[in-house]
Formats: sequence, C-alpha cells, structure tokens
Amino acid sequence: MKVIKNLLGMAFSIGLINPVFFPDNQQWFQGFAGMLGAFIGSGLIFGFNGYSVWPKAIGNPGVMPVINQTWIFFFIGCIANLLFATIYV
Repeated sequence: MKVIKNLLGMAFSIGLINPVFFPDNQQWFQGFAGMLGAFIGSGLIFGFNGYSVWPKAIGNPGVMPVINQTWIFFFIGCIANLLFATIYV
C-alpha cells in the first residue's frame, strides 16, 4: 500500500495531472491545479502533518533556514507542475 501511495504522490507531484485532467487544451486554472497536485503529492509521500511545521528563516543571510522535506518537495512539485502547465499544449 505504501508503494502505491508513493507512486500516486509522485505522479501528482511531477505533473501527470495535466495529461489526465486536461487532455486536449490548456485552461486558465491549470497552474492552480498543478499547485494543488503538488500539495497532494507531497502530502501523500511525506505525510500531511509535515505541513504543520512552517519554514523559518528563509532569506536571512546570517541564519540557517529550517525547512522540512514536505515543504521542499512541495516547492519542487510546484515548479515541475507549473512548467508542465506552461509548456503543455
């Protein structure tokens, strides 16, 4: 079950939501759907409780940032999904 959950989460995270739900044309909300897919995919892989820990000290030059793998994978998934939504025609 864990393997299936991880594969489904990876499919949502890397942008496979686009050819499944938008097979023939591009919609104005496709980028938002990609961000939702990245949120769901990251939560399926690393657990939704990882979103309760907020990223801290990002952009402060003297402080080491604190961010967990759920948020990092969400950001990476957002980039992948938004690129896919932009390029996908």
